Amino acid sequence: MVNEGEGKKNAQTHNIRAARQIVDTVKTTLGPMGMDKMLVDGGGNVIVTNDGATILRELDVAHPGGKMIVEVAKMQESLCYDGTTSTVVLAGQLLANSEMLFEKGLHPNVICRGYHEASQVATEYLKELTTEAEPLAVARTAITGKTLETSLDTVSQLCVDAVTAAGNADNVRVLSLPGGSIDDSYLYRGVVLNKDIVGGSKDNFQLSGGNFALLNTGLEIEKNDNNVQVQLDAQTYQSFKDSGKNDLLTLAQEIVSAFRVDTGATGVLFVRDGVAESVSAYLRDKGVQVVQRLPESSMKALSNALGVEVHHRPEGLHANYGLEIRVEKHNDVNYLFVDSSEAADSQESTLILRGATTTTLDEVERGFDDALGVVSLVLNNGGAVYGGGSAYVAMASHLRTRAASIGGRAQMAIEAFADALESISATIAENAGHDPLDTVLAMRHAVLNGSTSMGPDVNNGGITCMSEQGVVEPAELVRQAVLSATEVTNAILRIDDIIGRRPVE
Repeated sequence: MVNEGEGKKNAQTHNIRAARQIVDTVKTTLGPMGMDKMLVDGGGNVIVTNDGATILRELDVAHPGGKMIVEVAKMQESLCYDGTTSTVVLAGQLLANSEMLFEKGLHPNVICRGYHEASQVATEYLKELTTEAEPLAVARTAITGKTLETSLDTVSQLCVDAVTAAGNADNVRVLSLPGGSIDDSYLYRGVVLNKDIVGGSKDNFQLSGGNFALLNTGLEIEKNDNNVQVQLDAQTYQSFKDSGKNDLLTLAQEIVSAFRVDTGATGVLFVRDGVAESVSAYLRDKGVQVVQRLPESSMKALSNALGVEVHHRPEGLHANYGLEIRVEKHNDVNYLFVDSSEAADSQESTLILRGATTTTLDEVERGFDDALGVVSLVLNNGGAVYGGGSAYVAMASHLRTRAASIGGRAQMAIEAFADALESISATIAENAGHDPLDTVLAMRHAVLNGSTSMGPDVNNGGITCMSEQGVVEPAELVRQAVLSATEVTNAILRIDDIIGRRPVE
């Protein structure tokens, strides 16, 4: 029979080991020499990537301890766009070190308190390591080791230009168009919609200086009792037109008036929901083209790009002047290019990504997303630290000095936390085929001699100056990685039993 204490220990052990299995899955992807993973679903679809966030999203994780690691990775990505693998690796090493502390008789609460204090001291010291950095260097660092690295200079500059133009990464849309090479990618000042103009082929459509409006609803008849939409056929439309009693027709006439077609003006109406064929035909006949069924995100992007409000009702619609729009066909698909280069205070840009295959483009897009995010972090949150895990090793050295002044068992937890921080550099070195211990020891020695910018030399082994190599990353990314890893570790350590819940009746 297992006693209560032994059962609780087993629960903690199971949680820790389940979490570390997740860690081991993504650990080998860390760093510029990290390996790729091939993800295959039940339908045979394949994703080849070394992006930690993507890998974790695709994993089928059943164990609660493993799920907690996946959730903290998602949180890191949502807050900092990147750094998920570092967060997971750090959490895994904190958990591994806690097992050793268990064997030495430390209670989980003591470990948690020590880890929490260590995270606060480390992140406070991180401020002293923070320096100014060129956004271009940050982008280059984020891209290194990914598919994009073959066009490092081009892609890095594109990322910086995109975020600078849009203000932050959230205002940069990414569109992948198969064909060409990565070097053919470019930044478009405006919004590109994977939509066609209603009413037949518009392959050659182009409008310069047209009127436009954004309508956040639809122009269809809706039966409210069962939410079924009914489109008017041509005959019904004609009868309504002849009688002049149709509400939709009345609205269409108001829209035509708002677009001032009587003066010879033409334009485009962007609509979130559907538009009845009869209405779109009437508008088209009067010189107003329709783009329908646009998602909320596209409506918001158009609003930001063109600097106009979205109308929530067709009544009282006001058309704006100055639309620049054209249709481009790629792989038999029409795309609408809505130009915003002349719009005042436009905050939308689109990165047009080119690549030989869809598989390549998928990985290129993931790399771009990470790079855009870290550039945005540096530009908007300020400050960077040297990469290669050098900031983590410097924080570890500071913690060891601090731990020496702390009595009791908490000192052991803080020292274990410091050891875990060094796992980032150790893993980067190991994934590059070099000795992790020698690398960390050399970095420790450098820190003691006053240099906090030394990191793993992934090409030749040993260590090299991250400043000279231009390897930098946002300080906020490192700070959040430390805090997130600590939070999930402590959450797992505080679980001493797993109890099956009764199904909700």
